[in-house]
Parts: sequence; structure tokens; C-alpha cells
Amino acid sequence: MGHTLADPDLVYQRLQQRLDRMPTGAPDSPAFQQILRLLFSPSEAELAARMPTICPVDVLADRSGIPADELDPMVTEMARKGLVVDLEQGGRRYVALAPVVIGFFEFTFMRVRDDAPIEELSALFEEYLFDGTGEFAHAVFAGSTQIGRSLVREEALPDDPQVEVLDWELATHIVGEAPSVAVSECPCRTHAALQGRACGAPTRTCLTLGASADALVRSGLAEPISNAEGLEILAQAKAAGLAQTADNVKHGVGYICNCCGCCCGMMQSIRRHGITGAVVSSNWVAHVDLDKCRGCKKCYRACPADAITIVDNEGQGLRKYWAIVDPEKCLGCGVCDERCRWGAHSMVPREARVFTPENTFDRMVTMAIERGKLGELLVDTLDGAGPHALSRALAILVEHQPAAAARAVEPLHSVFLRGMLAATHALARSGAASTPV
Repeated sequence: MGHTLADPDLVYQRLQQRLDRMPTGAPDSPAFQQILRLLFSPSEAELAARMPTICPVDVLADRSGIPADELDPMVTEMARKGLVVDLEQGGRRYVALAPVVIGFFEFTFMRVRDDAPIEELSALFEEYLFDGTGEFAHAVFAGSTQIGRSLVREEALPDDPQVEVLDWELATHIVGEAPSVAVSECPCRTHAALQGRACGAPTRTCLTLGASADALVRSGLAEPISNAEGLEILAQAKAAGLAQTADNVKHGVGYICNCCGCCCGMMQSIRRHGITGAVVSSNWVAHVDLDKCRGCKKCYRACPADAITIVDNEGQGLRKYWAIVDPEKCLGCGVCDERCRWGAHSMVPREARVFTPENTFDRMVTMAIERGKLGELLVDTLDGAGPHALSRALAILVEHQPAAAARAVEPLHSVFLRGMLAATHALARSGAASTPV
């Protein structure tokens, strides 16, 4: 790799381009280039730029030209720094490059560390993630499938046996049944504190679960705890008025964040840049009974997504103000229900259930299709994860609406993909036409 290391500018430019190929993206900027230089050494940057979606370490050794006995400790150090995620399965070690979010932004601030210029990094991340036009936020949250989804508070749900609530919608079930649980400092509130704008919410609230928890514990980024301790942290976060935002998957949920509207990066994208879909809503939406509402503004102050406004009722009745919920902005988190002392708030089911991907890979593929990055993901998948992952990616593509699937494959100029979609959709049409009504 020595010929590339002679030009460090090129090394970091290639790393930015590799990160930008991910479904969440990483637009270039001077601030981002400096972040990469502070986090990655030149040799780490070049290795990261070569990483596919996920790759066995021994395969990465072959393709990078780094002997396995040198690469393994290098991967360990990068995992400790939060630049890659490593895991073991079947006695084989795998590694994946961490995206910017959820990724090395969080891993940088979720623990006390003295091995990086943390205050300088905080200022650079503030500029890159939140200031200006929001280019990064718009890149990350383009499309309708997002990295995070809101979890409704079970305490706010109606006591109705006919109302269907699935296990993967309930924070207590996710934490209580997770094979392993870990906790870290909230990176968003840690970052906000470094910027002088932290709130008083608790910080030991960032929960990781299952394989994600195991990976972060192994890298020293999280502390292992019991399921009971995880449920206690969850209860404390709810009492503090924090909203629960989970990994946007049904199976293998990797994290639950306990979010405030003032510090959380996803909530800031909603508030600062008007990206109302930055967090996928739950299958519930807040409803206000205007006969009970006193216009006290407690729900308005508690809402993390600015979905509630207080309006003058124009002299109708004895009360001067009402709380009004915007269903397009409402995350369905239920925080407002807990804050209302008048019993005016309730949670009602949305008219249509929200789409939730089955697992992390399905989410990545769907995001790539929506963001026009299917080609990059297919190449990286074929390069590292193998034919089974590629087969699943193609299956998800076929499941999309014909127009969306056609738009996704058009830039790839693939005779195979065009033919596969045409044949599949023709077969679907003929089957629909022959189905008796």
C-alpha cells in the first residue's frame, strides 16, 4: 500500500468516496476531510477505503496485501477506535466499515477517551452534521426507509384486546428478550455538552443489543449489563421524558436510543432542517381531545419532533388555547401522553401500518434502492458477503414496485437486471390477470 500512502490527500479522498457509496452517504467537505484525518491514520484510511460491505478478515488480508498476523491487530485497533465493526461467527472473524451514522460519530462520543482531540472533533462534527444547508442530513435521510424508527410507549397504548401490538414494536420486549445488552454514554448529549448546549437528561442511556452489544463490549465502547438493568435504564429514560428510537428492523434489533429533542442528531435533522421523515414513526399517532385540553403547553415542550403547536381557539369555549398535533410530523412515541395531566392525549393507530424491514441487510438494500445506490451496494456485497447476500438483495429489488425497481437498475446498464425485472413483473401481471375475482 506504500504507493498510495505517499499521497495522503488521495488516501482520505478515497475513504470519503467509499463512505459516500454507503446507503446513508457521506458528502465531502473540508470539515469532513479533517474529521477523517483526526480519526484514521493514513494506513487505516487506505484499508478502510478497500473494505466491502462485510468481509472475513482473512479475505481482507489477501486483497489488501497485509499479512494476516499484521492485519488482525490493526482491525482490533480500528474497532477499539470505533472505525470498524468486527464480529465472529463460526470461528471466523468478519469486519465491516462503520458508516458516519449510526457509526463512527456515535462511537467517537459514547465513552470518555483521551486518545483523540475530542473537542476539535466535536466542533467539526457540529459543522458537518448540523450547520449550513444540511447537506449531510439530506443525504442520510433521503427516501422513506431510515436507520431509526420510533417506539411507542406501552404505557400510552389503549387497554383494548382488539388492538394489535407486535413484539418488535415494544421496547420492553426488545430489551427484555435480547440475548445480550450493553449500555454506553449517549453520544448525542456528550457531543452537545462539548458544544455548550447539553440538557439535563441522563446520559447513561444508549442501549445496544445482541451482536451489536457483543461487538461494542469487545471493543471497549460499551459496558455489559443484564436485561433487568437494561429495563431499569429504559424506565428511567421514560421518566425523564425521553423518546425511544430503535434500529429500524423487525429482527435482530441492534440498539435503542433514548432521545431528547434538543441533542439527538436525528431529532435535530427534523427540527433544524425540516426533514420530517428522519425517524420512521411508530404505527401510532397522538390524538388530542379538545374538550379536555387546557393548552398548558407541557406536551408542546415535551415533543421531540416539534409535532405539536399551541393555537388560539378563537374564543370557542372557556379555554383560550389548544394543542394541535401534526400527524405528518408525529413520531408516535407517546411522550406527550405521559406529560399531559388532563388526560387529553391518547395514542390511536395509524390508518396504514408503517413499513419495517425484516433485518439490517434488508434495510440497507431498501435504502440503497431509494437513494440510487443499488449498484454500489451490489458491488460491495458481491465482493465481500458472497452470493447468498447478493441473492437476497435481488429478491428485495424484485419485491419493489416496478417503477421504483426500474429506476434503481437503470443507471447500472445491466442486461441481466433489466431482463430479470421485466420477466418477473410480466409473470406477476399474468398471474394477477388469471386470478379469479
